[in-house]
Amino acid sequence: MIPRRPALAAAAVAVAASALIAPAAVPASAAVPAETTTSNRTVLPGSRPGYAGTAADLGAVPSDQVMSARLYLGSRDPRALENFLRSVSDPASRLYRHFLASGEYRRRFALTAVQHSEVVHWLTTSGLRVASGTPHYIQVSGSEAALAKALGTSFHRYDTAWGPLQAPTRDASVPTAVASDVIGFAAPSAPDAERPASVRTTAPLPLPGPRPTTRSVRRPVSGSQAHDTAVCSTYFGRLPATGQPPAYGRPVPYATCPYAPAQLRRAYGAAPAGATGRGRTIAIVGAYGSATMPADADTYATDTGSRPFRTGQYRQLVDPARWNINSKACAGPESWAGEQALDIEMAHGYAPDADVLYVGADSCLDGDLMDAEASVVDSHSADVISNSWAEITHSQPEHLTTGLIAAWNMLFEQAAAEGIGVYFASGDCGDSSPGAASHGLNCDPATTQAQADFPSGSPWVTSVGATTLATTRSGDYAWETSMGDALSVRPGGTGAWAPVPGVFAFGGGGGRSDFRQPWYQKPVVPARLSLNHGTAHRVTPDVSLEGDGAMPVLVGYTTGGAFHLLGYGGSSAACPGFAAMQADAEQEAGHAFGFANPLLYSLAGAGVFHDVTDHPKHAGTGPIATVRDMGPDGGSLRYLLYTLGQDYGLKASPGYDPATGLGSPGAGFLRWFRTHR
Repeated sequence: MIPRRPALAAAAVAVAASALIAPAAVPASAAVPAETTTSNRTVLPGSRPGYAGTAADLGAVPSDQVMSARLYLGSRDPRALENFLRSVSDPASRLYRHFLASGEYRRRFALTAVQHSEVVHWLTTSGLRVASGTPHYIQVSGSEAALAKALGTSFHRYDTAWGPLQAPTRDASVPTAVASDVIGFAAPSAPDAERPASVRTTAPLPLPGPRPTTRSVRRPVSGSQAHDTAVCSTYFGRLPATGQPPAYGRPVPYATCPYAPAQLRRAYGAAPAGATGRGRTIAIVGAYGSATMPADADTYATDTGSRPFRTGQYRQLVDPARWNINSKACAGPESWAGEQALDIEMAHGYAPDADVLYVGADSCLDGDLMDAEASVVDSHSADVISNSWAEITHSQPEHLTTGLIAAWNMLFEQAAAEGIGVYFASGDCGDSSPGAASHGLNCDPATTQAQADFPSGSPWVTSVGATTLATTRSGDYAWETSMGDALSVRPGGTGAWAPVPGVFAFGGGGGRSDFRQPWYQKPVVPARLSLNHGTAHRVTPDVSLEGDGAMPVLVGYTTGGAFHLLGYGGSSAACPGFAAMQADAEQEAGHAFGFANPLLYSLAGAGVFHDVTDHPKHAGTGPIATVRDMGPDGGSLRYLLYTLGQDYGLKASPGYDPATGLGSPGAGFLRWFRTHR
């Protein structure tokens, strides 16, 4: 299975799989068109990963070696499913919010018993054994010879940056009789050498240093535990950085102290509205699980003036006995503790009365993350699902297949049919181009082009980007700009800042995806952003929220045997926050929204979003800059200059933009849902 990496703020490394999808090749329905090669077999396009090239070939897998593979199942009627999804999620439709129970979904759209048995018959008569299965896939095992017979291709081992991987020597094929039932398969790979499918989208603000590859740099910013030694401001502009050189011809203020939940709830209108998410459930899907949760979340709540969880309000589904901790692709469970804490504490902070369910996948690999996501969808155990991990779809070498993309989208479509909203962090590498990756601190250096991350680029999820928030002296909303931090330093701790405006460090993810433009974006997203070679594409993000690394949020968790409060930044901070704001909005509305994008885009002109730009009018003239005091441990790099609103390759302009989407929730956001029940 191909692994995934987490996004930049506090997400560790979970999303790193790249997709082999040609521009606009995968429609919004996520059905992968088959390609007939003979009269009785049909090719699964793109099922041979890009890393399986001749130069990397280590030779054939022995024909008697036991292998396993996962075959993903499609829908019995993809066109009817797409039509139903549009009707049930479009506020203008008479079927809006007429969601299905999971059993109803399977009866209407999953494969029939006859179709399923035909797939099983083909596999078993090829000499394979069905090891396990779900409504989403069939797991098989058997010799290489049997797998080759079933899929029409032999298997070789290939040398990759992640170790030796097993892959088909050409695109797999299936009998044409079951071609509409099987949408793809996960190429078998050595269990100790898989690439992470997810890269976390959050990370503590890092010091300058080698750029991370598969895991976020985790060095603390000045959190509340360090306020006696590291200087920070209670609101933007309050404290001048005395003793530090000016920038852009004027003095520069110290950065704000990391934001606590009470500040965020007030700034985005949740506290004034009295919305708490009561009656709603927020699921968080990540990898592994911290043994100190929820105690860490309760300690954090107490230390920041919030409410600890009520008895039974927090649940955690993890099984350490099943964890895959030997994969070279995944960071260890301990490195995910900060991501888990960030997600839980932001969700609880924005929606303090909502129930929170944490589901820890057995690793950061695609198959394990998909199992975790599916467990929430199949049981409808949450109203919204927050995912703080992401991956690029075009890399060198490429390894994420069209079948895996289709399998993820099938799951998101099921969630939409059942009234579950799925939210993904948009990433923290700007446009994810090679230029951004050359300096960005949470970028995948294997990227080959500018691109939107996946799964946030799926047309059936809500992509959440990150912004930089400033509050007033009284704690109200002051202004916001795109999350785009250009870093300058004083070499040796002396002299002027250099370079100015600085080197790109963080930036909210966004841009064109490989999916065709969904109907809900057409009236809002400008053609200059969506068009590529004459075809309109889905553009991300959809919405945004505070998550900047230079002016981060406060997170608390146990590391090194002690509880610490640290500053975290990235779209991993924004995603659980916005998912929780949606739980607040559902409380106000009195019902679930399900897949929220059609509703959110219908509100584009309703005045409920802050229109976030690179140059907010209330931030003054000229570039916006701030000094972050890293504390005594920073040494000669204790003080860092950040120029804000400098996202790489993405501009935040009036109206919809690929840096911040529709914008962030304004003062009228929750009020609108209360008055439009």
